[in-house]
Amino acid sequence: MEIVKPKLSLDGQIEHLKEKGVLFNIMDEAEARDYLGQHNNYFKLTAYRKNYDKHPAGENKDKYINLEFAYLVDIAVIDMQLRYRIVHMALDLEHHTKLQLLRKMDEYNEDGYQVVQDYIDSLDEKQRKIFDSEINRNKGNIYCGDIIAKYEGAFPVWAFIEIVSFGRLVAFYGFCAERFSDKSMKDTFYRLLTCKEIRNASAHSNCILNNLKAKTAAHSTNAAVTSELMKEKGMNTNFRKNRMSNARIQQVVTLLYTHKDMVESEGIKRSESEDLKKIMERVDKNYDYYNTNPMIKGTFDFLKLVVDSWFKSE
Repeated sequence: MEIVKPKLSLDGQIEHLKEKGVLFNIMDEAEARDYLGQHNNYFKLTAYRKNYDKHPAGENKDKYINLEFAYLVDIAVIDMQLRYRIVHMALDLEHHTKLQLLRKMDEYNEDGYQVVQDYIDSLDEKQRKIFDSEINRNKGNIYCGDIIAKYEGAFPVWAFIEIVSFGRLVAFYGFCAERFSDKSMKDTFYRLLTCKEIRNASAHSNCILNNLKAKTAAHSTNAAVTSELMKEKGMNTNFRKNRMSNARIQQVVTLLYTHKDMVESEGIKRSESEDLKKIMERVDKNYDYYNTNPMIKGTFDFLKLVVDSWFKSE
């Protein structure tokens, strides 16, 4: 096995950052060493360097331009808070997706059994093996094993949605959207696919804000999301296109919109509004850190505009 990069000691990590042009004027080296030893790891923290440019030439070639260690720490904290909020909002979405599915069963006069069996029968051989593996793995689960034991072989929809993963739930939702030829459900399904990506990344504690460059999105933004964004005062086409062309921000904003669209509980909406505002307040704490980085500053301005517009505190 070839070791590409050797493991660095804490002192080695600090020296390597200095060699790359990272500055220690706001947090000194001792504070940085403590932070890396107690609060975060080097690999994760330095992922946020992607948001900063390097000197293209001269004596400082390939060194970062105006990058303080404290800037990396600040955006890491904001990212952590955002990930926690995304996971929480995804749980809200999962619950309300289930509620909507059950309402659709009544609307389209489904008995609740045949639709599940037809979904399972629609899976190809490879997909069926994966599904069976998921069910078998959950048989010993203390939270849903009893449901499987009771209904295996003939799952009613109200039981099925309680034993499958979020990804499987979204796939089943898409199947139902096609079955019912329900345009609104189809539109929601595509947004849920996007929500699933950012939900999974956040649940696995992947960095969200470590690459905010434009034009990384693999597909265009959902039309309903775009339409809602353009209603907001202060939102112009170029600002929206630039920010939403970033895959990560596109996913975050799509989740915010889908939560706003699907969740009907006023209590949940009020709670999420309050918690999202706290994240935006945390962004403002060291807002001046980003005065020389228009990409990060513009992203934060965009998110604040979306949150302030869509999640108004009562």
